[in-house]
Amino acid sequence: MLLAGAWPLFAQPGSCSEPQVAASARQVGSARNALLELPIGDGLETDVSPRAQEAIAAMKNHLAAFIDAYMTCATTEPDAAKVKADLSVLGHAYRMPEGFISNSQLPQDFGKYGFELWFDAKPVPRNRLFAITATFDIECGSDTMLLIYAPKGGPWEQVLRWESKPYKEVSGAFWALNYGISPTDKSGNWYAVTAYINPWCSSTWSSIHYSVLRPGALSQQPATLFSGSDSIWWGGEDFSKLVVGKADFDLRFHAESIDPGIHNRAWVRHFAVRGDVVRRVRPVATSAGDFVDEWVVSPWGEASSWSAAGSATLLKGSHDRLASLQHSVKGFFNFESIRECSDELAHRQVELSYEGSERPHFFFRVIGASNYVLSRIAEKPDPRCKGPNELEQSGE
Repeated sequence: MLLAGAWPLFAQPGSCSEPQVAASARQVGSARNALLELPIGDGLETDVSPRAQEAIAAMKNHLAAFIDAYMTCATTEPDAAKVKADLSVLGHAYRMPEGFISNSQLPQDFGKYGFELWFDAKPVPRNRLFAITATFDIECGSDTMLLIYAPKGGPWEQVLRWESKPYKEVSGAFWALNYGISPTDKSGNWYAVTAYINPWCSSTWSSIHYSVLRPGALSQQPATLFSGSDSIWWGGEDFSKLVVGKADFDLRFHAESIDPGIHNRAWVRHFAVRGDVVRRVRPVATSAGDFVDEWVVSPWGEASSWSAAGSATLLKGSHDRLASLQHSVKGFFNFESIRECSDELAHRQVELSYEGSERPHFFFRVIGASNYVLSRIAEKPDPRCKGPNELEQSGE
């Protein structure tokens, strides 16, 4: 039964049905019970059986129907905390308390599909939008769906639904889903950016996937303006940080370095959004050393735009050589030093060596404090770059 006086209704007759909300909540409960009945492995079972695939799909559909029914009854300015609380009570949500480590007191269904279920809600008042996520357990992780609502001349209506496609392995789920919604542009259009990690059972190294979406003719078929993916290390509990602006977005996380002695570095994915065109732009790194790392591993089409004008021909040859060394199995890179230079402000020299059958050293001249530009690569150090080795100061 709904909480008494929970939601003032819209003026449209029949637009809100409390019995429908209650019925759809019960269907969520039935779908969750079907998940809980699924056999699980020893905590390392990555395959998802056909039966489990059907149960997961049913859970998503019932969650969407439940949230749709609830939002039909929502006020014109829903309170996010109240929406979350109502959905949690009606849907019998449950999350393990933080810091709960007593194995002797673990709940009976701990670790099963559907064991945990939780909701989050966030208004986007500048756009007159309201976003809700629903997350439930699968083996080795969780799966999240994102629903975005707009008041289409009356009750709130679902305008974008983003969820994982059917998957045969747990890695197909949307784990640790992060999202942001842009302000509207002059034409009243907006876009959403989503990022999620592939769950897995045995490693803190995985892949992060990110997409730029606009509402489509059908809410379940949003237009994908752009999608990308990279490796990620989430062992530091950093599942990504995402900031979405009116015409750009910035996604940051941690992943590997070309230097195997550096366990991980900060990765920056900053993109401009102009209409339906999405293009990577600076900044691309948080330090001069990470910038060199990113310049080496990126395709020339991107690296060239972070290179000094007039040096493209020479730098292209160096990029090709470095890319060849990077993909060789006969050696590896080492960052040797990063030194401040005296010839101009914000100029650093980054020394990179290669350990293999040949042992070249590369001296990168990097200009800038955040929007870095590569001006030159030399085989010998610049005598004007004699500052203290910043790598030794940082302990790397």
